[in-house]
Amino acid sequence: MHNAINESYLGERYSEWSLDSDSTIETPNKNQAPWGLENISPIFRAYENSIWQNHVAAMWSHLEARYNITSNDSCGTHVHISLIEGYSLSALKRICQSIIYFEPAFEAILPRARLGNEYARSNWLDNPNFGYKRLSRRESMFFGWNFLYLLETPKGTIEFRRGAASTSIRDVFMWVELAMSFVQASIKHGHSDKISKIPATVGGLKWFIEAAQLPQQPGLFDTRYINLLLDSVGPKLTREPKPMGKLSPDKLRKLQTKKDEDKRKNVMLAKISQPPYWG
Repeated sequence: MHNAINESYLGERYSEWSLDSDSTIETPNKNQAPWGLENISPIFRAYENSIWQNHVAAMWSHLEARYNITSNDSCGTHVHISLIEGYSLSALKRICQSIIYFEPAFEAILPRARLGNEYARSNWLDNPNFGYKRLSRRESMFFGWNFLYLLETPKGTIEFRRGAASTSIRDVFMWVELAMSFVQASIKHGHSDKISKIPATVGGLKWFIEAAQLPQQPGLFDTRYINLLLDSVGPKLTREPKPMGKLSPDKLRKLQTKKDEDKRKNVMLAKISQPPYWG
């Protein structure tokens, strides 16, 4: 575990877990426990019989045995996804169309505290450059799906930022599975003539992922975690996203603090510039 709190990431071969501070996490007292921290994984490679899940499970087993892990409404789970060959322009278009179309389904599975979150905004309503009216939906970094890391390297990541806090290994795998499966399903079936026939509900989102027939093999995909997450909500549920609107002075201050903090850090950028060493 590398200590990256208030310093740049210089971990050995960029293959370590990193523990970092995060100014967006609300705590009763900044100078005493509970501490608001961010746990950042090494880069893992998902392929048949990869053991990346074992590494994640080992880390959580260590944490749960030694610490009291809690969360609040300011916490979240972010998942970075890249392809070995990189994303083609056509693949990115299909992913973007799918994100916009299924946003009501994603809104429905999120806890209410994550709705309208200033650090994971709607890609449709709060981003005038993303929600183009001719995309298939009928109607900065801090968006629910962040594409800025694609600008840093040809094989950069798409970041899913909408996940709720993870306080167990099951939570982690649910959000990772959802992000990985949705991106792959979008690349395969994210054409406007296809997705427009699917309801933008939780059940429609689940059907969309299942239709991709992703390989259910160790090291790759495991729909058990998709089912745990989506079946707990209800197939017909949908929720229209609401725009953030004007932020309060306090939220603007916190958002600026987070932006300044991210400029000083190089943890994720350093990691995505290196090949994966585990998995």
